[in-house]
Amino acid sequence: MKRFVAPLIVLSAAGCAQPTDKYPSLALRPIESRSDAETVTPVPEATPDAALDTQLAAMKSKLARIDADFATTTAKADAAAQARDARTTGSDQWLAAQGSLAELEGLRGDTMGMVADLEKMIADRGEANQPPYPALDALRTRAQTQVDSEIEKIAAIKARLGEP
Repeated sequence: MKRFVAPLIVLSAAGCAQPTDKYPSLALRPIESRSDAETVTPVPEATPDAALDTQLAAMKSKLARIDADFATTTAKADAAAQARDARTTGSDQWLAAQGSLAELEGLRGDTMGMVADLEKMIADRGEANQPPYPALDALRTRAQTQVDSEIEKIAAIKARLGEP
């Protein structure tokens, strides 16, 4: 019986030894050894543009002019809104305040138009694959801040008049 056991062990051990190429390797694959970190591409600096700078200077001057006109008209509207009969619909003071509010709304519309123009200029530069222009971005931020301030001032005057 011992004679039969030795060949039986050898045969059963041979059955366990199969080719290893049937199963995948546990070694690292090329995809597992690459980095998943995002590559940082440097943002190109905008080159000075004299034509754009001239255009921005004109827009900045117009924005300052609108701001000065808005301040003057705000003072008139505020004075009219604080008058004794300003809350009485149809009174002279109410009419004066409404006229000043209409002027303020027009000036706010001019400022919003400038914001839209500046945003279009920024979008056009992006579509042309040009880098951001710091002076353009700064002027757009300034114009948006001015619009926000104008909206608040108009709302305050309307609140004094008892309007929503």
